[in-house]
Amino acid sequence: MRNFFIHTVVFFLLVNNVHAFNYKLNSTTRDTVGTYPGMANNGAVDIVFQGDSLIWFAGGGGLFKTEDFGKSFESYFMGDSMMVYGAITAVASYDSVIWLSAVFDSLINNEEQLTGSGLSFSKDCGETWEYIDQPIDDRYDEWDIWAGDTVYFLPVTTPVNNTTWDIAVTQEYVYIVSWAGGLRRSADFGKTWQRLPLPSDDTDFMGDEKITFEINPRDPGAGGNHNHKGFSVIAYGDTVWVGTANGINRGILKDDYIEWRKFNAQNSAISGNFVVSLHRQIYDGKEIVWAVTMSAEESGEFRGISYTSDGGLTWKNTLNGERGYSIASFDSITFISTENGLFKSFDGENWAKYAPAKEGESDDRILSEIVYCSNVDTRTGEPILWIGTGDGIAKKKINDVYWHIYHKSVSTNLDGQPDIYAYPNPFYPNHHNQIDGNGFVRVQYYLDKPADVILEIFNFGMERVYKTSNYVSNSGDNCVIWSGKTEDGNLVANGTYFCKITKKNNGKEKSSWTKLILVK
Repeated sequence: MRNFFIHTVVFFLLVNNVHAFNYKLNSTTRDTVGTYPGMANNGAVDIVFQGDSLIWFAGGGGLFKTEDFGKSFESYFMGDSMMVYGAITAVASYDSVIWLSAVFDSLINNEEQLTGSGLSFSKDCGETWEYIDQPIDDRYDEWDIWAGDTVYFLPVTTPVNNTTWDIAVTQEYVYIVSWAGGLRRSADFGKTWQRLPLPSDDTDFMGDEKITFEINPRDPGAGGNHNHKGFSVIAYGDTVWVGTANGINRGILKDDYIEWRKFNAQNSAISGNFVVSLHRQIYDGKEIVWAVTMSAEESGEFRGISYTSDGGLTWKNTLNGERGYSIASFDSITFISTENGLFKSFDGENWAKYAPAKEGESDDRILSEIVYCSNVDTRTGEPILWIGTGDGIAKKKINDVYWHIYHKSVSTNLDGQPDIYAYPNPFYPNHHNQIDGNGFVRVQYYLDKPADVILEIFNFGMERVYKTSNYVSNSGDNCVIWSGKTEDGNLVANGTYFCKITKKNNGKEKSSWTKLILVK
């Protein structure tokens, strides 16, 4: 089971390796306050809409927002005493309320351990915030009352490995799911938390009968249950769905308990028992619950997307073999974000895949096949599709071909900034910005007016290994991309390289240099 946790952690950290603007997770400084202009990082793993125009983006670099549909962005200092710190793991809202959670690396016995940073919430769409420590138990807090009976819970006494991966907010409760901390809810904005039992690994139904097993997130060999490790949650009305490492749990709220039914690969034929994302789609009076389902420990499981249109009585699988990350919908259209791109379907069976986002007729594009999240904004009348990647965010009208792309970058036209720079730097061509098996680095520069632009790459011995030229008609900030290969298509050796940008206009030319480290 530890492999499943590591898989999730690796996914999360890779998403947020945001070029030259990485956020270092082990910082626990909490003495800065306020916001600053621009994007906190170069991508997003979650996009949430709130109010009339507010859009929230979350990722490894923190939390940022736009209140004018992308004309400008503002980011939060994650060291603020009222804000979580580290990498954002979940964002959820209801009316004017918004919650978020985060994790950071702590060094324990010379090993880095993911640690729950806690939660922050706002009741006024982010104008003011309050912070809550990661929910933990007293070492003797072993019993809770459930449906009139006492239930034994293993006390979780540390935030280490007690990491909150998802949040759901309703009018009455906030629900959180954590790896070691399990499923909890609060009705008083985190002043108190109620631990909620889930069925054991060998139990498919749980109601108001006496619970005879321990609520324990350890592995079965250590007396625990995979189904008590939470990774995803959605909640609405009297219903809550929870994805764990042992399947999907549908709960119906009763007076003093929740009636659970569990669905997994063994009893319901979902593709896999490791459920990393859930989504509810409503259109034409129909409800579909979608899940990103990955293979766990049992043979015959596989990664894919599982969905039900009858409350879990029957399940279908689609996009078999795809590594999904999240799900969104608009009317009858479903969007699945995966490591191979964004997929769209009208019927859940036939899928079309979007090409990596491109900005109009320019060379600007998303240099990644991976899409981590999407959402459709209908507040302006015409539906706008937003996506989050590891190389920026993008939006477009549903039926348009081209996107508008947003990157975190510093203009080379600002005082004190270099004429050009390269990012990511160091550049890992076998990891960064992957498209069709190739990685890409950007060389950023600024144009006062249209010009011929030449990029030359030299090795440490000042031998030229690559050259390209192009007429660029867009004044302002621009970039040239390089795959780390020679003109013959061979990947260059590890080492230090020098990038030269030459701009030619009306017989005049100007050259600028920057240094790039390449590591395969």
